[in-house]
Amino acid sequence: MDQFEAFVRLHEPRLRRALSAAYGPVLGVEATADAMAYAWQHRDRILAMDNGAGYLFRVGQSAAARLRRPGPRFVLPEPSIETPEVEPRLIELLEGLTESQRVCVVLVHAYAWTQQEVADLLGVEHATVRTHLARGLTKLRNALEVDHA
Repeated sequence: MDQFEAFVRLHEPRLRRALSAAYGPVLGVEATADAMAYAWQHRDRILAMDNGAGYLFRVGQSAAARLRRPGPRFVLPEPSIETPEVEPRLIELLEGLTESQRVCVVLVHAYAWTQQEVADLLGVEHATVRTHLARGLTKLRNALEVDHA
């Protein structure tokens, strides 16, 4: 396996999750595809970077801005036996968070990323992720009227 293929295997799934957290599953996948196409075209440069995945996250953000369509970004899956019970308003409430808050909340609490992993991908300090996470969770708890002791 060559170096670029190893890079893609490691970072593409994480990049897709992060962009889907930011822009919803449909736009997130499209933005990831654009970012990975960019990575292929500029593979030598991307592989030489300290944080190539973080750079591609920014490329994906630019792609999402170009691709963005009006309407809801998040769509609940059709109910099935495998679908876990989810607060019906959660998707709407997640859309009400800032993009940074939503990305941090979804990656940490839905995908079990560490706060440092999120900080590395976004190219921000760990404290910034902690702040976005705390503010996002506070907004969600307040909207859901959940007491957090």
